[in-house]
Amino acid sequence: MKKKCATMIYLFFAIFIFQASALADQSGLQIPKQITGERAAEHLQFLTELGPRVAGTMTESDAATYIADQFEAMGYEVTIQDFPAEDSNGNQIFSSNIIATRTGKFDQNVIIGAHYDSILKDDEYWCDDDLEVGTGAGDNASGVAVMLEVAEVLSNYKTKGTITFIAFGAEESGLWGSRYYAENMEEEDIENTAAMINLDSVGAGDYFYVYSGRDGNPGWARDLALKIGQRMGYDLRTSPQSDCFDWGTTGDWSDHRPFRYLGIPVAYFEWMNWDIEPCGGEESGIYEWIMHTCFDNVNFISLEKIEMTADVVGSLVFQLSKNKLPKFEKGKVAKGNKYISIPKRNDLSN
Repeated sequence: MKKKCATMIYLFFAIFIFQASALADQSGLQIPKQITGERAAEHLQFLTELGPRVAGTMTESDAATYIADQFEAMGYEVTIQDFPAEDSNGNQIFSSNIIATRTGKFDQNVIIGAHYDSILKDDEYWCDDDLEVGTGAGDNASGVAVMLEVAEVLSNYKTKGTITFIAFGAEESGLWGSRYYAENMEEEDIENTAAMINLDSVGAGDYFYVYSGRDGNPGWARDLALKIGQRMGYDLRTSPQSDCFDWGTTGDWSDHRPFRYLGIPVAYFEWMNWDIEPCGGEESGIYEWIMHTCFDNVNFISLEKIEMTADVVGSLVFQLSKNKLPKFEKGKVAKGNKYISIPKRNDLSN
């Protein structure tokens, strides 16, 4: 009996030590292993089952409520930022940004954003066969799903800087949510924002990309993401040099635009194929476009692509929130490699 009790006590302490060790591992090396894509898949399924989340409609509002509830369950401080907008016909509507914040020990902030609205139908890209309905699975339930899983994993880590997750409303009718948020940032908030990470259409498409904004937007956050992706063994790419864009940059068609106007470094993730069209890409060599078509449903989503995106984004956000960057003037920041260390994966050689 004594021997049995001693064995039980030993097992108890062994389990306790193992759990304490796991909680104490704050290096970030385990982040990609903790990201499975399964939680993201659940979030994506819920959002798409709502149907098209057109800005200003009840389904967009239902999506906002769901996202806010998820962030609150993770322990984040959640703020609802309501704003006026216009629909595609110029009619006034109202939408909301869902802002989840974890305040750090110093005033540096990193913003991660993804829009949660979708369109009903785009006549330019719509399929000939209208039997299927596009539910905005790729554009952009996938981005929101990745953001939510990354937020859940990072909620278990201690970080020095502030992390702000934002689900933007009314992106499809004119970037209304991201514009409203950026226009209401105080000068001090702008200076203290190390980078803005944008997730838009990360569940479909041929290849994995990350870009900075155009017109001199600092590219160090993009370059850090590329190196993290390389360290993980992923084929993470950036846009080629072309007549339309400089190498590593992209157009102003997503929620990164208002932040790059403020001079905030941008890392914008999506799955695309710039080999087809170097002046903007096409999403797929087989389907041309998935976003804004009837193909944009869960049947065309790759959970592997979602998990890969979450791996890189989670590691990037962790690094940006653990390392102090110098304060910078608008559009000016020291090169990231000088201040940010890239962790080595346990399963890769040095």
